[in-house]
Amino acid sequence: MKTMKKDPGLDAMDDPRQTGIRIEIMRYLALAIFIALGGRLWYLQVMNSGVFAEQAEQNRIRVLPIPARRGTIFDRHGRELVTSRESYNIVISRKDVRNLAEITDLLVENLGIERVWLEKRFRDAQYEAKWESIVVKEMAGVEDVAWVEAHQYEHPELRAEEAPQRVYRYNNLAAHALGYVGEVSPQELKKGNFSKENGYKLGDIIGKFGLERYYNEILTGRDGARRVIVDSKGRIQQEIERVDPIPGRDLYSTLDLDVQMAVEEQVKTMPTGRGAIVVADPRNGEILAMASGPSFDPNLFSQRAKTPEGKSEIRDLYEDPDKPLYNRVIQGQFPPGSTWKLMTSVAALNEGVITPANSRVQDGSIQLGNRVMRSLSNYGAPDVETAIARSADGYYYRLGLKMGGERFEKWVHIFRFGERTGIDLPNERAGRPPTPGEKVQFYTAVRNRYKREREAKGGVWTERDDLEYERMGRWTDYDMAASSFGQGRNESTPIQLLRYVALLAMGGEAHTPHLLLRAVPGIDRFGEMHPEIRYVDNNRFTVPMSDEVRDIVKRAMWQAVNGAGTAGAARVEGFDVSGKTGTAQVASTERVGSKNKDHAWFMSFAPRDNPEICSVVLTENVGFGGRHSAPRAKAIYEDYYRRTRNVPEETVAEAGMKNEER
Repeated sequence: MKTMKKDPGLDAMDDPRQTGIRIEIMRYLALAIFIALGGRLWYLQVMNSGVFAEQAEQNRIRVLPIPARRGTIFDRHGRELVTSRESYNIVISRKDVRNLAEITDLLVENLGIERVWLEKRFRDAQYEAKWESIVVKEMAGVEDVAWVEAHQYEHPELRAEEAPQRVYRYNNLAAHALGYVGEVSPQELKKGNFSKENGYKLGDIIGKFGLERYYNEILTGRDGARRVIVDSKGRIQQEIERVDPIPGRDLYSTLDLDVQMAVEEQVKTMPTGRGAIVVADPRNGEILAMASGPSFDPNLFSQRAKTPEGKSEIRDLYEDPDKPLYNRVIQGQFPPGSTWKLMTSVAALNEGVITPANSRVQDGSIQLGNRVMRSLSNYGAPDVETAIARSADGYYYRLGLKMGGERFEKWVHIFRFGERTGIDLPNERAGRPPTPGEKVQFYTAVRNRYKREREAKGGVWTERDDLEYERMGRWTDYDMAASSFGQGRNESTPIQLLRYVALLAMGGEAHTPHLLLRAVPGIDRFGEMHPEIRYVDNNRFTVPMSDEVRDIVKRAMWQAVNGAGTAGAARVEGFDVSGKTGTAQVASTERVGSKNKDHAWFMSFAPRDNPEICSVVLTENVGFGGRHSAPRAKAIYEDYYRRTRNVPEETVAEAGMKNEER
C-alpha cells in the first residue's frame, strides 16, 4: 500500500503566519482607500469649495447684464450729433442650450438670422464662460420680441433684453470725424486696448473709428445687472437684485453743425466725388468742420451690420475704389503743390537768402542738366509778394536752388512737415517730407530690401549695386527745385496744411488741430469718478517769424484773393479772405487722364488782420486750385460771414455779383 505525500501548498495555506500576512495587506489596502477617499472629500469640500459653490449658485442664481448707454456727442453749441435710443436684442443663455444644432435651426427659421453668421457666433463664444449671454440678434423687431416671449416656457434660454442702439442723427454728416461703433471682435479681445485683460467681453459695443474710437473710454458707460433666481430649466422665477447701468459721459465736440452743413454741400458737388475740406479756428486749433468724399452712413454699422442687406452694403464700401471709409483729411497723402511756396518764402526770408527790401528773383522755365522745368508764369524778376500772389513757379525753382537742401530741410522740420499733427483721431498719417535726409533713408531701405531678396535666392550683391543706390539717393538740383514749390518727393495731408495755414494766419503760432471741446463729469466703466475734461494742447509750437515777414505773408495771401492773384474766386466782400492756391501734378503730362489730372488745393483764412476761421479745400483730379477749390471756400466763408455778422443772405449775394462784375 502506497503512502500519499502531503502537498506542500496545503501546508502553506494552513500556516497561520501566511494568513496573518494576507490580513495585514488587506488592512493596509483598506486604509489606503480610506485615506484616498478622505483626501478627495477634503479637496472637494475644503480646498475647492468656492468653485463648486459658485457653480451651484449659478445653477440657481443668474446675473443678467444690462448694457449701458454710450455718451451723447454734441456739437460746440450743444446740438445732438450722435445719441443712443432704446431697442431690443435677442439674447441666448449659453449654459441652458442643450443642442446647438437644434437651437440654430429654430433661430434661423423663426427670427430670420443668417445661419453662417450664427454658427460663427457660437464658435466665437465657445471659450467664454458657460453662463455668458450671447446676443444673437440686435435691434429686434416687435414680431421677434413677441415670438421670443410667446415661446419663453419651452425655450427659457432665449430672452429679449433692452439695449441702447447708436443713432447718427444726420446720417453721412461728419461721418469721418464722428466715426462709428461695432461689436468687439475676437481678434481685439486677444490683445490691445479692447482685450479681455482690459475688461471687455464678447458682445461689448466699442468705438471702431473716429471720435467714437479715440474717446471710447469717455463714451463707454458702466453696465448694470439683474440677479435673478431660475429653476432647473433656466426659467426666471424672481428678480432678487437690480443694479442700474451708468451711462457713458457726454462729449462736446468742437464741430459747428452750421459750418459742417455748408462744408458737406461743397464736398457733394465735387466733380470726381473725391476730396476733402477741413475748417478750424486758427486761434486755438478747434476744428469747426471736417468732411471727406465720398462718405458713408455710420448708421449702417450700428443698426444694419448684421442684416444680409447691411453686410452687402458694408462689403461694397470696402471694395469701392474711391475708398469711402478712408478719411482723406488725416490719411490722404498728396503733393501739396504751390501751397508750399509760403513755407519756402518764410524759410528764405529767415535765412537771408532774400530780404524784405531785396526779394526779386528771376521767373520762368529753367534748364537743369538734361531736364527742362517749365513754368506757367513768366513775370520777369518779381518780388516775393508778387511771386506768392501770382504763384510764380520759376521764381521758386531758383529760390530753392539759392537756399540749398540743408537749409531747406531745416525749415521743413521747423514747420513739422513729415510729422503727425497729433489730432485726436486714430490712424493719422505723417506724410512724406521732401528732404535730402528722407531721400537717403528711402533709397537705403529699398537697397536693403532688394539685397535681402537677392541673397535669399542665392544671388550676389556687389559693390556696384551699392554705388547705384547711393547715386539714386543723392539730392539733386531737380529735387531742390521741385520740392521748393510743393512737388517732387512731397506728400502732405490736408490736416497738416490746415495747421500750416493757421500758423501763417497767427504769425507763426501753431496749435494742434483737435475735436474735443469738453467731456462732462461722470463715472467710467470701472466705477471711478472723473471731473470735467477739457482739451489741453501739449503739442503747440512756434515758427520763427518776425512782424515784417508775417506782414509780407499776409499781404501776399490777401493779394492772391483780392488783387491780381490766382484765388479771386474766393473773394468775399467785407471779409478779407486771404489764401493760396495749389495745383498739384499727379502724373507726367504725357500720362494725364481723368484719374491723373492735377489735384486742386486752396488754403485760406479770414479776416486778414484778426483771423477767426481758416480752411483747406482739396478737390481731387480736376485741375487748377483757383478754379475748382477757391469757389468752394468762398461758399463756406459767405455762409459763415452771413450767420456771424447777421447779414441778410440777399446782401451777401449782391456783393458777390458786384465782385464778379469787377
